Amino acid sequence: MKICIIMSTYNGEKYIEQQLDSIFKTPKNIFLYVRDDGSKDGTQKILDEYAEKYPDKISWYQGENIGVIKSFFELIEKSDEKVEYYAFSDQDDYWHKEKLSAGIKQIKNMTNYDVKEPLL
Repeated sequence: MKICIIMSTYNGEKYIEQQLDSIFKTPKNIFLYVRDDGSKDGTQKILDEYAEKYPDKISWYQGENIGVIKSFFELIEKSDEKVEYYAFSDQDDYWHKEKLSAGIKQIKNMTNYDVKEPLL
């Protein structure tokens, strides 16, 4: 099972390290795909540091400032279609260690869920 986490960032240096640390404490089968929306603070430097620390777990790229909604849509369009689950993350969230596994367990326990349909 592979989980793709999608994150759009913009001037998030104040909180992003806390969120990235919390994400990397979740299940090992994750991949974080980040689009920076033209940050002017230290966000890009932090993303570089984490990409160096977790080269198989994170990929990010710099985009021009198009706003959060368009940024997330661009990430969705460019993400890997061969994963079982997607999760969306804000740069200033903090995820509990069991967040993803608990959510996936809930999905799997649904009796009338058709895996061909999206579920939020």
